[in-house]
Amino acid sequence: MVDVPGHGKVVVDIAYGGAFYAFVTAEKLGLDICSAKTRDLVDAASAVTEAVKAQFKINHPDSEDLAFLYGTILTDGKDAYTKEPTTNICVFADEQVDRSPTGSGVTARIALQYHKGLLELNQTRAFKSSATGSVFTGKAVRELLW
Repeated sequence: MVDVPGHGKVVVDIAYGGAFYAFVTAEKLGLDICSAKTRDLVDAASAVTEAVKAQFKINHPDSEDLAFLYGTILTDGKDAYTKEPTTNICVFADEQVDRSPTGSGVTARIALQYHKGLLELNQTRAFKSSATGSVFTGKAVRELLW
């Protein structure tokens, strides 16, 4: 749980896929990922990023240089596997919006879904950007234990 100013206590997952991201269902912040104004999504995601940075320390098992939260990815909450794309928007660095579903973000989201038992090895999942509609696909191919 993270106490997010203006939104209260919010469940946040943190996952790594080349960078660390906080993942939150947009609905938990009172927003619809597909119809909300981009500015509203950016403001909410930035509030989550700042709250996580203030309340948690990120650790990387190999490199302290990678031990920081890069951004927040707001999702449609459709984490259970389906053949239909799940939609997200990535707000990173200084409130920048990725036009794509975000390569490292998709990798982190796949790892998170696999960890939660929502995705099996070699099960391809599609991820759609709410900013542009572009789609990436990905899958977990093996399990690594740290």
